[in-house]
Amino acid sequence: MTSTAGRRLRGRAAGKRGGKKKARATAKRRARARVRASRPKQKPKRTPKARSRARRSAQGRGTKRAGAAPARVTKRATGAGGSRGTKRSVATPRKVRPGLRAVPARKRRAARPAPPPAFPQTAGASARSQLMFRMVKARASVLAAVQGLGAAAAERPLGEGKWSTRETILHLVTRDRARLREMEAALRGVRASWVGWDSERQARVNEEDLVPLRPTSWDDALKLLLTTRQELMEAVESIPEEPAEVWGEEHPLGWMFQRLPAHDLHHAESIKRWRTEQGA
Repeated sequence: MTSTAGRRLRGRAAGKRGGKKKARATAKRRARARVRASRPKQKPKRTPKARSRARRSAQGRGTKRAGAAPARVTKRATGAGGSRGTKRSVATPRKVRPGLRAVPARKRRAARPAPPPAFPQTAGASARSQLMFRMVKARASVLAAVQGLGAAAAERPLGEGKWSTRETILHLVTRDRARLREMEAALRGVRASWVGWDSERQARVNEEDLVPLRPTSWDDALKLLLTTRQELMEAVESIPEEPAEVWGEEHPLGWMFQRLPAHDLHHAESIKRWRTEQGA
């Protein structure tokens, strides 16, 4: 009797423990269900299906609609082993908007005309006028070369054994004076006194002509450069334009004046080059 009662008691205790386990499991399931219900629903991802060969062929054989541009076909190269086949992608035909016209081919541009001469006012001018224009232009280059140069910098020599800028300006004055002295004789056909001189004799005469002008200051040298050239231009203008042969290289007068612009440009370039190198 005692053993039977004991078994019953143990059975009841086991039943109670099993019921508690089931209750806890049920509570867990309900809690997980509530958590899932509280989450937002997500749509399952859909994997695109690979197009079949028949579908690709059908798209490629599609009829072209009126006014549609041809489809573009691109190929993808196969791998080294040839495992990947050729893939064709057919782009959607683009519609052509009605009313639009095709752009015509670009026409070839006409050749540009030659630029006009730099100084058209010299066209058709007399030999004397052209010479005077060259003299004015060359002397403007000299004035531009010394623009803004101070008196102290003008005293510095342009190189070893060379004149300073002030002495170079005075040398240009002496050459204008030499032409003022001999232009009347040259007009009569007499050659200039320095024709045929070598460089050594020319340098000696240049130094002799420069001696009386050496004390001239920088400012006075610039003024003398302007006044002497103005006097020379007036003298040239007083000579008649005809005959034109007088102003050519073959005539003594033309020979004397044709070399003057080149002489000015030579010294202007020397001064510019020195100022660029020295930063003066």
